[in-house]
Amino acid sequence: MRVLGIEGTAHTISAGVIDEKEIYFTSSRTYQPKDGGIHPREAANHHFENITEVVRESLLKSGLSIRDIDLIGFSKGPGLGPCLKIAAVGARSLAIKNNIPLLGVNHPMGHIEIGKRTTGSSDPIVLYVSGGNTQIIAGFNGIYHVIGETLDIGIGNMLDKFAREIGVPFPGGPAIEDYARNGKELLKLPYSVKGMDTSFSGILTAALSLKKKGNRIEDICFSIQETAFSMLCETLERGIYTTGKKEILLTGGVARNMRLREMISIMSHEADCKVFETPLEYCMDNGSMIAQAALLMFQNGIRQNLEETVVDQRFRIDEATAPWITSEMKSAQWGKGAESIIKEDRFLNMPSIIKKRVPKNYRNKILDESILRERTGRELRILSRGIESGLSFPMVFDFIHPNEIKMEKIDGNLLGDIMMRGGKQEYYMQELGVTIARMHTAGISHGDVNMNNIIISGDDIYLIDPSMGSLSPGIEEFATDLKMIQDFLHGNGSAGEKLFSTFIGSYSANFREWEKVKAVLEDMERRKRYS
Repeated sequence: MRVLGIEGTAHTISAGVIDEKEIYFTSSRTYQPKDGGIHPREAANHHFENITEVVRESLLKSGLSIRDIDLIGFSKGPGLGPCLKIAAVGARSLAIKNNIPLLGVNHPMGHIEIGKRTTGSSDPIVLYVSGGNTQIIAGFNGIYHVIGETLDIGIGNMLDKFAREIGVPFPGGPAIEDYARNGKELLKLPYSVKGMDTSFSGILTAALSLKKKGNRIEDICFSIQETAFSMLCETLERGIYTTGKKEILLTGGVARNMRLREMISIMSHEADCKVFETPLEYCMDNGSMIAQAALLMFQNGIRQNLEETVVDQRFRIDEATAPWITSEMKSAQWGKGAESIIKEDRFLNMPSIIKKRVPKNYRNKILDESILRERTGRELRILSRGIESGLSFPMVFDFIHPNEIKMEKIDGNLLGDIMMRGGKQEYYMQELGVTIARMHTAGISHGDVNMNNIIISGDDIYLIDPSMGSLSPGIEEFATDLKMIQDFLHGNGSAGEKLFSTFIGSYSANFREWEKVKAVLEDMERRKRYS
C-alpha cells in the first residue's frame, strides 16, 4: 500500500511517500522567520507557496504519480492553526480529486511511528522533545498515554527564546549546542521536576538574568543543557520504572542534540534499558512520519469521512486510538527505582528499610551531588512534619549518611498494583482524597504522587518518598499533586474520569482552599504547550 503523507504543523511543510517495505522519498521546505519566533500567518503563506512543490517532488523522486497512491495522510494536529489548514486543504483536494482515502494523523504519533519503523523499536517509552512538545509517552492497550510533560513551555521553545536573546536566528538549538561545547563552569539554574513533569520557564528567566550579569555565553549554554537535559533524563528514568518498559525511543527536533543523546545512552545503560535513536533526518517534522502513522491506522481499520478531517490545534496523542498497541502496564519492581536502592533491615527488633539515593552518571557531578543532598534533607523534614501532623508517613529511625535514611518498613500493596487489578478502586480513590486533603491542610505538598508512592496497608493509606515536595507550598504545588493523580487515571478512559471525580469529591469536601486549587488545575490544562 503506497501512502502519501503531508506534514504542516509549524515551521515545515513536507511530503513523503512510503509503503510497507520502503520509505521512498521525503521533500521538505522550512520557513525561516526574519526575526523572533514563528509567525503563524507568515508560516502559513510559506506553506501555501511550497506545498505543491513538495508533493510533486516527493512523488517524482519516488518514481510515482498521484495515481499510484492508495492513501493520503495529513497532520491533523496539534499545531499552529493557519499552518494546519494549509496541509489539510491540500490533502483534501488531492484526495477528493483522485478519489483516494484520507486520514487525519496525530503529529506526535507520526514522530513515534517513524521512529519505531526506522530503529526497530517495538514497545518503547518515548521521549518526545521539540519546539512546543516535551512529553514522555508510553503505549498500553491501544492508546499512547502521556505520563509526563512540560508544565509550561516546551524545551525547544525555551532554547529558541534564549538563542534569540543572544542574537541567534531560529532555530536556536544547534547554536546553543555549539556554544555549550566550550562551556566550563556550571552555573546555578532552577532544576524543576515534579514526578514525571518538568518546567523550563524558570531556566529561561534565570539564564537571561545570568546574561545580563555578564556571565560567559558558553557557560550559560553549557549550564542550560546540563540542567534541562538532566531533568529530561530523570523523568524518563522514572517513567521506565513506573511502566516496566525496556526500550527507550528518542524523537523530535531536540532529539538531534548530541549531548542529550549521550546522557540518555548513559542513563539507559544504568537502567538496563535499550535506547533507540530516531535517525537525524526523521527527528525533524517530515511527511514520511505522517504517512507511516496513516498506514498503521488504515491497516487497523481506522477510516474517516470528510467531516472528521477537520484540524485540531490541541489534538493530544492520548485522544488518538492506536489499536496496534497491545502491551500492558507492568508492576513496579520492589527495592529499585529511578532514584534509590532500598534494602530491608532491622531497627530495635522492628522491620525497617534503608533507602540509599544513588549518584547518576548522566548528570554533571556538581549538579548531581547538590540534588542528592537536597532531596535527602527534604525527605527527612517532610516525613518528620508529616508524622507530627498525624499523617500516615513512614517513621524515620536514623539518618545514616548524607544520602541514606533508615525508616519504618510499611507492609502492604502499591496502589498502582491494586488499581491495575481493579480491586476496590472507588473506595481507595475516596480515601486517597481524604489523605491528600489532610496532607495539604498540614502545609505539605508531596511532589511525586504517583501510584507507586502510595502503599495500602490494612485500612491505612501511606504516602512515601515525598522528596520533591515542600513544607511551604503554594496553591500551584497542591494542584500539581492532584494533576499527577489525574494523569495516572486518565489512562483508564471514562472509568478513570469517574475515579478522578470520586477523588476530587472527597478532596474538595476536606480541603478549604479547594476552589483556589481547582482554578490552578484548570489553568494547568489550558497552558499545556504543543507545536
